[in-house]
Amino acid sequence: MVHASFDFEREKPVTTVEVLMRLAYDLSRKWRHRAKPRFIRFTIALIAVQVGLDGTNREKDKETLRDLLNNLRRGHWQNEIDNLADLLAGTAQAADLLHPPFTELFTKVFPQLIRTIRPRLGKAMRSLADFPQAEGASPLDALVNLNRLAHEEPTDVKAVTAWLTAAFLTDVRENHRAMSAPEPRSPCDCVNPGKVRHLHNWVLLLDNVDHPGGAEFLADLTDARNRYRRQHPDEREASDALLVIATSGRWLKEWESPWRPPWQPDPAAPDRLRSVPPCHAASYDHWAEGPANSRPSPYYPVTLDPLRIEEIAEVLDTTSSAAKAAFVQQATGGLPAAVRHVRQLLRERPVQHGARNMLGGDDATDDPWHSRLRRLRLADHLPDVSVDDFVTAAPFATAPWLIPLSAMNRISQPHVGRILTELRTALWVTARSAAGATADQVILHPWVATNLVSALARRGNNPHPSYADQFAALRDDPDTDQDPVRRAYCQLALGDLGSVVTLFEEEFDRRRHQEWVDRLRLVVHAPDQLPLEENYDRLYDELVNRDLAQNPEGRTEIRNNLARLVAASWLAANPFAVRGRNQDQEVANAFESLARISQLPDVAALYDAARGQWP
Repeated sequence: MVHASFDFEREKPVTTVEVLMRLAYDLSRKWRHRAKPRFIRFTIALIAVQVGLDGTNREKDKETLRDLLNNLRRGHWQNEIDNLADLLAGTAQAADLLHPPFTELFTKVFPQLIRTIRPRLGKAMRSLADFPQAEGASPLDALVNLNRLAHEEPTDVKAVTAWLTAAFLTDVRENHRAMSAPEPRSPCDCVNPGKVRHLHNWVLLLDNVDHPGGAEFLADLTDARNRYRRQHPDEREASDALLVIATSGRWLKEWESPWRPPWQPDPAAPDRLRSVPPCHAASYDHWAEGPANSRPSPYYPVTLDPLRIEEIAEVLDTTSSAAKAAFVQQATGGLPAAVRHVRQLLRERPVQHGARNMLGGDDATDDPWHSRLRRLRLADHLPDVSVDDFVTAAPFATAPWLIPLSAMNRISQPHVGRILTELRTALWVTARSAAGATADQVILHPWVATNLVSALARRGNNPHPSYADQFAALRDDPDTDQDPVRRAYCQLALGDLGSVVTLFEEEFDRRRHQEWVDRLRLVVHAPDQLPLEENYDRLYDELVNRDLAQNPEGRTEIRNNLARLVAASWLAANPFAVRGRNQDQEVANAFESLARISQLPDVAALYDAARGQWP
């Protein structure tokens, strides 16, 4: 498999032509068991774009080009080719066709490309008339036109880019015909039990296409492919051999027409939008067989799978059954960069059951949460919004009922609407089917959410609002105040466990138990501001005893079990806390006791919660 790669984050700014130069250079290297590819048309077109022509006498300009190409064909010495590369690079930079960082790239790439095309230059000259942009002109006339487009004021950059992209793809098609079949000695890992003769694609690996130049490159490549298909409707293989595999840290607008964004749950009734699959569920059949009446798309976006616990254990140099692996999976949500970060933190820290400060600072003055949020670059695309603004908005940005795109709540807090939109666009928000839930959930990635609320909870004395200020503001928001479950979520975040227990005691035999369990699950995922230095057992006893002291009269068996259930579940829901040894058993005992005293028939939901991973 022939491949080349490009990283749009590391190499910037960048144009499509500059990317094509790098890809042609990388693809032209010698491959085992294969001939060396030759980018003849692309190189000649590149020369034509950058050579300095008079521009007043077409015959003279054609003669200049003819002499230059004939000299190359006759094989002038290496130093003359190097000198020509320097001359062309200077011409292109003066015409703003090359960014300064890529002048050096051109002088490196050009001699290599010339060496690969020189033996076949004569054939290439005859084939240049195949360019659609030549419009029937002779090859030299076509190249003079290309040069004029590149150097006229204003420069027609779009037309020049289209021409060079077409030349690049034409070279790919010609090379692929001779180089795609697996030779007897060539390694082939294709699943092919029938030993069917087949062709291999060439692969472009593009990283960070959400950075400047990435989306433009994909669009230019797609436009060139579409033009070729329109101009060659009867050609059996109108597509080129390139398979582009790209990564993006953001949702691109080019995907919006055919694809449903990952933060939007599937609708109740099928529509024309296709749902983005996770990587493990992607397949050729899924790609080829879209929903009825779905819009065609040249792209097939998939979401990257989080690391599995076996992969996390390998990073941590431990086993998948180890408590450390389970904790890191819970804390990071399988985000690779976060797993590597936590690995360093835990190098000297044993994972102890019930511990709550595994990922915090060593003392009260340490603030590791802000530094993690800065590394995530949350505010890079909101120039007038800072990481501190994200932290201030944490209660609203992590509230489960505000994250979905369909949320209609009015939010008076500054920047919150833009922050929610940015978190979705940056692909930190996903819709997924939650185990035990009756409907899809839309969630913010746990690594982002927990660092946001942790930074707010440990915010020191400064002019920004505090944890208590912001959760009280969310609790008192009119939309929240009118919904008892949302209000209970905020009350628990503020430490008012008694009010939460009272609500769910009153509802216990008045709602279907599955609905009751789902409502409780949302509430106990509220964050906390409890001391990090206290372990699970001590905080659990303190919370249960506090409810007993505040509500001593008329206690029922339902309330006693609920106090234990809410306390244990709330402490367990913090992704940065290690589950206590007795925690799962205390939750199971509480659910089973509630099932035995229920007055409703659907107690299976309570037993299922007792046996499942809760919350």
